[in-house]
Amino acid sequence: MRDSEKLTYINIMIDTLKKKEVILKELKTTTIKQATILEQEDFDADGFDATIDEKQKRIDELIRLDEGFMDLYEKIKDTLINEGKDYAPEIDQAKNLIKTQTDMSVEIQALEEKNRVKLSIHLSKGRQKGKDFRTSSRTAAAYYKNMSNRHQEGDSYFLDSKK
Repeated sequence: MRDSEKLTYINIMIDTLKKKEVILKELKTTTIKQATILEQEDFDADGFDATIDEKQKRIDELIRLDEGFMDLYEKIKDTLINEGKDYAPEIDQAKNLIKTQTDMSVEIQALEEKNRVKLSIHLSKGRQKGKDFRTSSRTAAAYYKNMSNRHQEGDSYFLDSKK
């Protein structure tokens, strides 16, 4: 039998996943914007730095949403495992959202790697100052760390719910 409080938690989790998907789309758009900046002959360091700031804000939002999601998940984890059949449509919806986000994260990581290579080319040509590179590297490292951690966690959210 479905409990309304548990269903509310599950629906909040689904809403959180939907918000996360929107932020990932924004992050992808910003990463594409970075690629455009990196492809220009006249490198716009200020524009590139602005995209780094935008991405950091999105990453911070993703972290906040993930933390909230995990808090809710911990509250109803046993329900999802033991009473998963009662909440099958919601669990399936959450799984689909997580799969989409995982795919999007992989796509963003591939774009990031291409951007990293392009940035290295710009740096080797002497068009970028060392300070900008260190800032970009720190942001990229934080991003990669966050995305790889979230990617691994995302695969296991509802792993046990098939019982």
